[in-house]
Amino acid sequence: MPPRRVPKQGSTSNPPMDVTATPMETLLKRFQSFHPPTLKGTESSVDCESWLDDIEMLFESLDYTDERRVKLIGHQLHDVAKNWWITTKKALEHRGTAITLNVFRTEFYQRFFSVSYRKDKGAEFANLRQCQLNIEDYVAKFSALLRFTPHVAEHNEAIADQFINGLNPEIFTL
Repeated sequence: MPPRRVPKQGSTSNPPMDVTATPMETLLKRFQSFHPPTLKGTESSVDCESWLDDIEMLFESLDYTDERRVKLIGHQLHDVAKNWWITTKKALEHRGTAITLNVFRTEFYQRFFSVSYRKDKGAEFANLRQCQLNIEDYVAKFSALLRFTPHVAEHNEAIADQFINGLNPEIFTL
């Protein structure tokens, strides 16, 4: 077995790193050091949405590629969610579907958000108006609800139209 790096006596440096670790092992260890949230799959739709938001924010801060995100996200799923993802991933691979973060999201929404929840969010998106919201809050709410309307999210022109139509008239005319 190759030698491991051992800190000098009295050193206050980080624990020794296994120099034989693969790049994925090193990536996983670094990712886990940020204590990413986990999901069991028995949580409410609201909690599942919060988990996805939290994990995606962590990915954004770490600036991981889409490929790395897909590989790492599976490590945060436990119990029901883990079993669901193993089965879903195998089915996708069998069909020849490339597993991207967008594919994961789509499958995740279908499994962990009830039809009525998705419809409610879609209706909320369709009826979203800026009203009393400042522009930053409107953008945040618009973005959060957009994920529940894949028929709109696939078309940049439809997104822009929906966004502009929800703005207050004084901003809209600008």
